[in-house]
Amino acid sequence: MVKFRQLLTTISIVTTLVVSCAFAQTNLTQILDSITNPDGSSFNGTVVITWNGYSGSGSGTVSRLSTSARVYNGALSVLLVPTTTASPGTYYQVVYTSSNGVASWTETWQVPPSTTALALAAVRQTSTEGTGTGGGTTGGGTGSTQYATLPIAISQVTSLASSLSTINTTLGTVQSNATALGTTLSGLNTTVSGLNTSVTGQGTTLSNLSGTVAGLNTTVSGLNSTVTGLSTTLTGQTSTLNTLNSTVTGQGTTLTNLSNTVAGLNTTVTGLSTTLTGQTSTLNALNSTVTGQGTTLTNLSNTVAGLNTTVTNQAASISSLNSTVGSLTSSLSTQGTSLTALTSSVGALTTTVTGQGSSISSLTSSVSSLGTTVSGNTTTLNTVSNTVGGLSSNVTSLTNLVNGLNATVNTLSAAGSTAVFVDAESPAGALNGANLAFSLANTPAPASSLTLFRNGLSLTQGADYTLAGTAITFKSTTVPQTSDILTAYYRMAGTGSPTNFTDGEIPAGTVNGTNVSFTLGSSPNPAASLRLYRNGMLVAGSEYTLSGSSITFVAARTPQTGDSLTAYYRH
Repeated sequence: MVKFRQLLTTISIVTTLVVSCAFAQTNLTQILDSITNPDGSSFNGTVVITWNGYSGSGSGTVSRLSTSARVYNGALSVLLVPTTTASPGTYYQVVYTSSNGVASWTETWQVPPSTTALALAAVRQTSTEGTGTGGGTTGGGTGSTQYATLPIAISQVTSLASSLSTINTTLGTVQSNATALGTTLSGLNTTVSGLNTSVTGQGTTLSNLSGTVAGLNTTVSGLNSTVTGLSTTLTGQTSTLNTLNSTVTGQGTTLTNLSNTVAGLNTTVTGLSTTLTGQTSTLNALNSTVTGQGTTLTNLSNTVAGLNTTVTNQAASISSLNSTVGSLTSSLSTQGTSLTALTSSVGALTTTVTGQGSSISSLTSSVSSLGTTVSGNTTTLNTVSNTVGGLSSNVTSLTNLVNGLNATVNTLSAAGSTAVFVDAESPAGALNGANLAFSLANTPAPASSLTLFRNGLSLTQGADYTLAGTAITFKSTTVPQTSDILTAYYRMAGTGSPTNFTDGEIPAGTVNGTNVSFTLGSSPNPAASLRLYRNGMLVAGSEYTLSGSSITFVAARTPQTGDSLTAYYRH
């Protein structure tokens, strides 16, 4: 868009030819016509208009003032100082050179005073065809100059209006699509973030489950060792009871041994109870960890509940054993009856241990089922991981697409909105009529972004001067004079703050020869970015003041009736 706006600016300024003379005159004649090539096609190329006459009354000095401009689709509109009322022998020399270098011819014009626009036929005196390229020399003078230009309307450039409309419509569509895509991408990023959080949480849960299962395996292993020890203890008890039965007649020693044996058995059962209590706590923790894992975890909870019941029964059996042992101790005096009761108690204890073995077998099955469930969850997580991987690939592709679209949008929209601009810089160098070398504070990037004005007239890079880095070198035919004013506008490498552009704005205010106050639609930011044109010429900063959006001309430079004001600025 910036390049396109520059193109429009070039069309409206450069194609407006201005020629000044050394005499102070105010009545200008408009030349308005379409230029065609010898084959009848519209002319596109360079037109150089040179004033040939004397610089002042009685000076005897010939003044050759010229300007060059680009012409598009043959459209020409120019205001010129009349030559027929100037010093005798004054005329305009006009050189045409087509863009492709095929067509080139020279004409001589005599411009009379006229209040209406004149066609080329009314001013053309001679026309000489030629080949190759041609052009006049460009120089400067010390006399007072008066000249003005009229911009070429958009309607005069073939298909320009429709092209602008198409570009604006396309840009609007692209910007809408980019906004919608940005919203979609934001939602997708939120979804992916939530999925990552869920997967991380599930991974933590499975990690905890793995630790719990390992703890459960350790507990079951300890329980097996405890049962083995209990069996060994019961075997020893059997031997003890046999010994008790054979030595019952000895009473004292035998009963002492039996009491010691029962005490050991009570200690073993107490340890078993503690182990089962720890197992209950572990299973409860496992039940909390695997909550939500589905039917398998529910079955595990039921199994744990059954185990709790078994442990409770075991505790009851142990309590009964304690009571039996108490009875045995108190009944030793009756010998036979006590031994019978002790045998029954031992039988009950055996039954309880058998029940505990069944419970352990059930617990082993439950743990196996839990392992299967965990394995299934691992498969599910692998599937989720693959899905997330695919989603990540899609997100990467979508990101690349968005980046490409952003690049396209940046190209079609205000691509330079964050560029670094340099405004109204005065190049360093001596203005003495001999020095050709001047320098800028920074290197223009790109070089074509440099617009250099001399006394308000835009100069042509390559024709009037050359640029190498920060160095400006004028051609020998365009050496700046002592009283000249040079002003440069350009972009440089780097990234600045986002900005907006206003181009071709007509300041609000009455142009009547007395009003000095005019208003812009926005306040230029920075103020130096304002380029104010009066009849196609850049107005010097000393001719007005700017406060916010208000422009106030100095009294000596009050815009006159018929003047045109145009503003370009950033804000």
